Amino acid sequence: MAAARHRFTLLAFALHLRSATALLAGPARLSKALRTSGRPLIVHLWDPNPAALESFAIDDVSEACRTAGAAAVLCGPELVGPISKEQETAHGGFPGSLPIVTEMALVDLVGEDGPQELCSKAKGLGATGIGIRYYSRDWQDNEALEQMLQRTVAVAEETGLGVILLPEFGANGEEGVIGGGGLAARVGAAAGLAKDAEKDDEGEKMAFGCWNGDCDALQRLRDNGFQGLLLKNACGGDMAWGSKIKQPSLAALALTRLIKASQSKGSTAVWAGAGVTGGSGGGQSTAAYASRDVEVPFELSAQMGTAAWAEQS
Repeated sequence: MAAARHRFTLLAFALHLRSATALLAGPARLSKALRTSGRPLIVHLWDPNPAALESFAIDDVSEACRTAGAAAVLCGPELVGPISKEQETAHGGFPGSLPIVTEMALVDLVGEDGPQELCSKAKGLGATGIGIRYYSRDWQDNEALEQMLQRTVAVAEETGLGVILLPEFGANGEEGVIGGGGLAARVGAAAGLAKDAEKDDEGEKMAFGCWNGDCDALQRLRDNGFQGLLLKNACGGDMAWGSKIKQPSLAALALTRLIKASQSKGSTAVWAGAGVTGGSGGGQSTAAYASRDVEVPFELSAQMGTAAWAEQS
């Protein structure tokens, strides 16, 4: 009888330990991914019509993120499932699968559904973390904002998700806030978009600059001290470009060039020696693809808010 109780106690402890380890996996995995590289890059993937994307188009771009050296992928809820599925094919390999972070608006996380339900949905879709998008126009009280972020990060971690902060994300070149890295450190997030690369140890590690893919902008960010970067709208709103005429797709090839440029310790010239010319992308060269204006109406997708998540349930 005593032996049976002992075995039951050991089993219960093992199950508890496994559950606790699973909950820590998301936050720990995301933090590790953003610290392992000296120049970590989060790749933001966005397409105006994700439901119309063929699986092979998504797979090409997802694989390019991994093999070219990105640290993590940021995307909307509609893309979490298929990107996570492709990344899992590299589980245990080298390079291994990347953590997937999904965008969420803070106004939704504090809304009727609350952070628990939305975080659980994100976890169920295969996300490793959430990117909390918020705008100063919605939060006039900085102290209240910080407290809300701290509570939301705590709920996300309880769900097994890491967090990055995305202040002003999609604000047409005005992404990030002064002291964004320090704010991330204070609320327990893994990283935060910032307008300055802070000099204190924690703030400097966690401050990520927002990069639009332009080589001059990359040089400015490096000159300003940023090591971590978030490549915004990495495929220029066209994740399917060239996917039906070339494998890997032209979108994947262009993305590979951008990721490798972000890792370079020498010239920041993105397209030196690029010899790829386009097909379905309107006959444009790969250079033209990446250098075109990548600003797209993210505010429009942000307005979808909870509706986008409702479709994933």
